[in-house]
Amino acid sequence: MDALRLKNVGYRYSDGTRALENVNIVIRAGERVSLVGPNGAGKSTLLHMLDSLYLPTEGELEVAGIRVDKKTAPQATMKAGLLFQDPDDQIFMPRVWDDVAFGPINMQLGEEEVRKRVERSMALAGVSEYADRAPHHLSFGEKKRVAIAGLLAMDPDIYLLDEPTANLDPASRRALVDVLRSLDKSIVLATHDLTVAFELTQRVIVLKRTVLYDGDLRGLMARPDILAEANLELPSIPRLMTEWKARSGRGFEVPTTMEEALDLLDRETAPSR
Repeated sequence: MDALRLKNVGYRYSDGTRALENVNIVIRAGERVSLVGPNGAGKSTLLHMLDSLYLPTEGELEVAGIRVDKKTAPQATMKAGLLFQDPDDQIFMPRVWDDVAFGPINMQLGEEEVRKRVERSMALAGVSEYADRAPHHLSFGEKKRVAIAGLLAMDPDIYLLDEPTANLDPASRRALVDVLRSLDKSIVLATHDLTVAFELTQRVIVLKRTVLYDGDLRGLMARPDILAEANLELPSIPRLMTEWKARSGRGFEVPTTMEEALDLLDRETAPSR
C-alpha cells in the first residue's frame, strides 16, 4: 500500500487564489521525499492537504489507502503528523511536558505509555531540560524542537515536515537530521535547504504550483533550467566539485554529500602506482 497518492490534485483558496494545479504524486510506504520550490510554490498548502487539514478542490487524494473526503478526513489525519513551519501555530500548553504529551493523551494511550513516549521524544529532540518551562518563554529554535518532540511522541506512519531545520543552530540541526535519518517511516520534507534534502532523501519533488520535477537528486543537478525556475541553488559540496571537475578536466560523477566528496578526492588524488 502506498503512503500517499495524489491524482490530478488542485487547490483553490476561498478568495479564488490558485495554490496547486494538476499535482500527480505517488509516495511509497517508508519512502523519504524532499519537497522544494520557491516561496509561494504551494509547499505548505500541499503538506496541509496531505495531513487532511485541507481537502482538494480538484482531483483525488489517498492517505495510507484512505480516499480523503469530508467524511474520512478525521481517520486519514491520524495516519500523518504535520510539523508546522511556525512552532507558535503548534505549541499552546502551559508547560513543555504538557505540550509534548498532548498528542499521545488524545490518542487515548495509557499513562505509562504516554510518559515513556514523552521522555523519549524530548530526549531525541534535545528538550528534556525544558520540561517544566513555559513554551512562550523559549526561543524560536527551542520552540521548534518542542514541536518536533510532540510529533515524535505521536509516532505517526507519515511525517510531514515544513522547514524543520529553519532557525536551528548547527548542533541542533545536526541532531535533528540524525533523528530523522533513524526513523523507519514515510517522510515528506518541505525545505529551502537543499543540503538537508541531499542528506535525508534520494528523491526530490520541485513544486511551483504544479510538479516541475520528480526524480533523484543527480537528475535535478543536471537540470539548471529547473533550478533557475524554482530559485534553487545547489549545496556547496556539489557546486565546489562541479567547478573542480570543469577546471581539472577529470571525468567523474559529481558527489552530493561530504562523505562522497571525500571518497572521490581520495581516489582522484591518490598517487599512481
